[in-house]
Amino acid sequence: MSADDFDFDQWRKLAEQDPAAFFLARQKLIADFIETAPDYLTDRLWQFQNTIDCARAEAASPMKAVKVIVGMMGEHLDALHSNMMRLREESVSFHNSLAQLKD
Repeated sequence: MSADDFDFDQWRKLAEQDPAAFFLARQKLIADFIETAPDYLTDRLWQFQNTIDCARAEAASPMKAVKVIVGMMGEHLDALHSNMMRLREESVSFHNSLAQLKD
């Protein structure tokens, strides 16, 4: 399923009318998505999904779960930003070293 194929209203109705079927369909969709990832990522994606599921289960409400998950996303984005900045610094250093070798 692509983002264009996702019908929010259909999923909302399923959740309201048959929560058990909703969670089964949700689990299948997640599994199908993870299984399309390259092999070297699937274990990490399953671990991340488990972390998300645990956060949802421990949250006192759906809104609390969203806040916790958004916080986790923020932490990952902060780590990505830090790594990108380090990579940039190393690239500049490498470029400067190459320039010195040419002189």
